[in-house]
Amino acid sequence: MPLVPGVQRLIDMASDGPSLADLPIQQARLQLDTLAASFGSGDRVGSTADVDIPTPSGAIAARVYHPEDDSGLPPLLYFHGGGWSVGGLNTSDALCRKLTARSGGVVVNVDYRLAPENPYPAAVEDALAAAAWLSRKAADLHAGGPGILVGGDSAGGNLAAVVAQASRSTDEFTVRAQLLICAAVNLGHRRGSYVEFAKGYFVSTSEFEHWISLYAPGQDLSDPRLSPAAAPELTGTPAALVVTAEYDPLRDAGEDYARALRAAGVDVSLFRVDGQVHDFPVLGDLIPEGDAAVDDIVARWRTLLAGGPDVNSA
Repeated sequence: MPLVPGVQRLIDMASDGPSLADLPIQQARLQLDTLAASFGSGDRVGSTADVDIPTPSGAIAARVYHPEDDSGLPPLLYFHGGGWSVGGLNTSDALCRKLTARSGGVVVNVDYRLAPENPYPAAVEDALAAAAWLSRKAADLHAGGPGILVGGDSAGGNLAAVVAQASRSTDEFTVRAQLLICAAVNLGHRRGSYVEFAKGYFVSTSEFEHWISLYAPGQDLSDPRLSPAAAPELTGTPAALVVTAEYDPLRDAGEDYARALRAAGVDVSLFRVDGQVHDFPVLGDLIPEGDAAVDDIVARWRTLLAGGPDVNSA
């Protein structure tokens, strides 16, 4: 379908200024922080609290959201997008509030270390430490169980998928399900939508290449901790809701991963949102039409967690 009106306005606005990838990293971070104020305030939640999560490399910040009406879901550990190099708690704040309010579950928004100062594997190490911390603290946060949930958008979806796979071989945490929104699951993917929507659809492939070069310079992009879709074995991976956008360069890689998970016997719900671009749920008020899709995402998420009949719907 055609781009929704809010997306077209966003693309027109973005074309008037420089790409974040063209700016010095500190200026890019400042510009995204400023832009995040345009995403809106999200939904009303019961309470929020900023906390520190201990990791082997030092404490990282996080924000905990409690719903007004708790549904008893396991807590959701959420990783923001931003190419592993920009973004923070405020980038995904509005979306985390919506996920909290509409699912009735506790959400923990994680501010992992950023490249290029802290390249791979720093973000992965922080994500794994955060998962272990949340597993220990779930009861203290009055979050439901058993286990935890993981989720994220774009680069954050990459980290969520890595954590979900890692849960198969650790006793520090158990991941019940993963929420992957426009996730970068295959950093070496250069086909299909990556070519078709390379330019002119909000985020270009040249920008993705820039962020990958900052995050993983000189690394083998087929390493599953960089590209979870490259894992040789997917059996036993936690259930997944994979959300893609029609005009996203990362669309085909995400949908290929969903199909590979399903072929490995994993419960998967694949939800492509037509007329939208990369990371649309995060952009809030900048794309008003995306808000209804958040309702659909939450409904599918709850169905997946309940093991409902349409977990394998496309």
